[in-house]
Amino acid sequence: MTKPGKAGPLLPIVTALLLGAVIMDVVRRAALGRAPAAASAPEATPAPGSSALLPSGVPGVSASGGGDGARSGKATAGGPVSATDSARRVEVRERIRLESAGTYLVDMLAGGDSMLRRWPDERARTPLKVAVVRQPVEGFREDFVANVVWAVGRWNGAQLPVQMDIGSDTTRADVVVTWVARLDSNRTGRADVTWDSGGNIRRVGVNLATHTPDGRLVVGSQMVAVALHELGHALGLGHSRERADALYPETAATELTERDRRTARLLYTLPPGSFR
Repeated sequence: MTKPGKAGPLLPIVTALLLGAVIMDVVRRAALGRAPAAASAPEATPAPGSSALLPSGVPGVSASGGGDGARSGKATAGGPVSATDSARRVEVRERIRLESAGTYLVDMLAGGDSMLRRWPDERARTPLKVAVVRQPVEGFREDFVANVVWAVGRWNGAQLPVQMDIGSDTTRADVVVTWVARLDSNRTGRADVTWDSGGNIRRVGVNLATHTPDGRLVVGSQMVAVALHELGHALGLGHSRERADALYPETAATELTERDRRTARLLYTLPPGSFR
């Protein structure tokens, strides 16, 4: 039995151990509280040659199409399809089945990725700005600009909700038309179309060659045909299987056919997006 006023021989040791445990716990909790947050994923950087991020999607560029006209572009992968989206796609497919007679809309979907691409509905209130850039390119002639103006007029007369205005300012242009001496892949025209994940076209670059693939200078009627074709791609149209149509891959059409106009009008009554 210990005497009052004196600690036993084990009491200081036990007290020291308990104090050490408390200090260790405090240090451990403080360290956990200061632990750095998990690093966030780095901001996506477009691959070389791709387009920058857009508000409703990550667009980019990949070759498609062929012949004298080509369209290119890329949309972001979509997420899971909801029941509402699924029902909407069934409804649109049924509309296409019932209303596509006299058009090549079915051919467009069969030859692509089952996605309809067009300018968004709000562009019905604001004409598309088409900038035509005059360039010191071998074979360029001033009347080529008039050929493009002619082609724009033909599409503006197709009774579409979107219209095009010709200008030369590229800073705010929706469609920029430039010339090159020659294009690769047996082409005399190319449209690089950029769209978002919802199928809404955001901008287009059109290249028109001043020489045919075999090296001959392009004449006025040929430039009209190529401009009609590439501006059709700029509006969202794909290729037709009918030689008379402006969107036939190896086109020689200097006027739109009724199939061209009907296809474009039907396209702009349907919602853009994937219908797989």
